[in-house]
Amino acid sequence: MGMEFDDILKDVGGFGRYQKLLLIIFILPPCLAGAFHGFSQIFTVAVPEDYWCRIPKAERLGIGPSRIKPTLPRELIDGKLQHSQCTVHEKTAPIINNMTDQWSFNYNVSLPCPWGWNYDRSVYESTVVMDWDLVCDKAFYPKLSLFIHAIGAVLGTILFGYLTDEIGRKKTFCIAAMTQLLTGVATAFAPNFIVFCIIRFLNGLTIVPVWLIPLIMALEFTGPSKRTLVGTVGALFYTFGLLGLGGLAYLIRNWVHLQLAVTLPFVFIFGYYWWMPESPRWLMSKGRFPEMLVIVRKIAKQNRAGLPEDYFAKLLAMFDHSQTDEQTNKRKNCLIDLFRTANLCKKSCLIIFISFTNSLVCVGLTFFMPLLCGIDHINFIYGAVIQLPAYPVLYFSLTRFGRRVLLMLSLILAGSFLILRALVPDTNHTAVIILLLISKFSVTLSCVITNLVAAETFPTVLRGAGSSLTQTVSSIGLCLSPFVAHMGMRHSRWLPPLIFGVLGIVGGMLSLLLPETLGQSLPETLTEAEAFGKGCRTWKNCLKLTGNAESSQVPESGPSHHEVKRLEATRQNGVEVEEDSSLLSLPQVKCYQVKF
Repeated sequence: MGMEFDDILKDVGGFGRYQKLLLIIFILPPCLAGAFHGFSQIFTVAVPEDYWCRIPKAERLGIGPSRIKPTLPRELIDGKLQHSQCTVHEKTAPIINNMTDQWSFNYNVSLPCPWGWNYDRSVYESTVVMDWDLVCDKAFYPKLSLFIHAIGAVLGTILFGYLTDEIGRKKTFCIAAMTQLLTGVATAFAPNFIVFCIIRFLNGLTIVPVWLIPLIMALEFTGPSKRTLVGTVGALFYTFGLLGLGGLAYLIRNWVHLQLAVTLPFVFIFGYYWWMPESPRWLMSKGRFPEMLVIVRKIAKQNRAGLPEDYFAKLLAMFDHSQTDEQTNKRKNCLIDLFRTANLCKKSCLIIFISFTNSLVCVGLTFFMPLLCGIDHINFIYGAVIQLPAYPVLYFSLTRFGRRVLLMLSLILAGSFLILRALVPDTNHTAVIILLLISKFSVTLSCVITNLVAAETFPTVLRGAGSSLTQTVSSIGLCLSPFVAHMGMRHSRWLPPLIFGVLGIVGGMLSLLLPETLGQSLPETLTEAEAFGKGCRTWKNCLKLTGNAESSQVPESGPSHHEVKRLEATRQNGVEVEEDSSLLSLPQVKCYQVKF
């Protein structure tokens, strides 16, 4: 095994003052802002609770909605007989009497609204739907805009996953931040729906990279024993962003003003270009060792690491030797290598399917929550609040009970409660809310665990490519989630929870076919990844395998040259050495690359 950046972090400090400042200043703000832009469209394209055909002549006469609605055709909406929202009676002769203001209609003929619509503005002052009359025969337009935004996220994952590895984390992040800033402002001034969709597509390209790249950088700057903490804190702040978005949307009911408000943080985030350091792990992977050592020196200085005077000189010489060996033995790996061998192919397919399920269910519930009874903003906040307890539960349980059992339990629990929701009548509002909130809590656990399992299962040589593929496929779930959620917008509200629930239970059962990764060495090569968990062919066999099972062990290798030198320096200088723990924990969307 060659030299790794984690060995250097153990010498200079894996989670000292430098990493803490980096986390607070550069990582957490993008997590908050990313949540703003990621889900603000739920409110900007929201459909008002009620709307009806506009009748200009009645408005000129001062006749209000309470007198207009009874004259409209009647139809069943949510199982109740209500006024039609899309048609009017053919008016035969208006009889305006100062005493009665009576109207005469042909009740046998209904016509589509000829003069547009009036909207109930008690919840929303203005939305895209209200400004451009995207109702009735155009009711699918809001869902179309969400789909286009999600398609942008799918393509952006591929594009920016490539750029992140090719041109670096820092440059790619700044491109993403600038894109978010420009498209965020442009969205607020879109003149029509077509332009709005084009801008939302461009915004979707960077909606994931803008917060995920800084989080990846934080993980790459951090030693193994603290990566679970860093990933959990990042996920926690993303949830704080969801809470902040719900509060902003509640206070700002005009979609243009809300859009500008959620874009404002990116004005400051774009300024990171002049202060944010490049990932030293990425610089090391590209052979840019002098640049990497400049950053490593800063880390050592801030963390007050006691190192020998010739430490960096020896390190640079070791880099040159290591680079020569790598160039001699280097083999080009490609994504298809994940599917060439049976065991690695099985694990890759399982992780991809479970990630797809997580994305569809978790994001689908986020879209579905505002469609429940009550105020949209409050339901959205409930859905975010229930995620908060998930992170401390994960942090304290993952290292005690392992990944596989918790993943299985969280998915099956979420699926079971969602199926129960499908069986509960809509009139039982309290039970509906409780079941959905428990499901959201459970699937949040599953999202974080799956990210951790993926990072610990894919080999180092293809960890970035494997994570990008996983994110791309799960983004398809992101595309489908608005459509599945909106199946229950007016009718069949039991259908979305039933679909989500069945997928959750299937994913939970399949997760038992994955090997336990707790306490295992990370597979570095394709050979090690294929050998990892090879005895896990059936549920019975998998349940027998523990973290110490012989069949799930990665082949051991002797200590590297750098490890020997590091241990000698430790004994001579009293430098504290961290113990390895779990690799990482990420929120609802996957990473492009964690370790080289």
